[in-house]
Amino acid sequence: MMYCDNELLRKVYETGFALDDAALYLDTHPTDREAMKYYQCVQQANRDAVQAYERVHGPLMINRVESEDWSWNDAPWPWEGGMR
Repeated sequence: MMYCDNELLRKVYETGFALDDAALYLDTHPTDREAMKYYQCVQQANRDAVQAYERVHGPLMINRVESEDWSWNDAPWPWEGGMR
């Protein structure tokens, strides 16, 4: 299934939010095994979402640049129309 650009980024945000929410819950319920399973599931979903976004647009965060050349600023910046 191919997503439009906004849907790819939306999936990154949604899974990131769920990951943060699960982490906050686990801070106060560290022995909840079901919550830990959920966290691991959402963690993988977030990885998948980031990878899908990066396949199309390149690195989402500066620490994700993994090429021999500096490719961080190859794509248009948002104010240059890069986030339409």
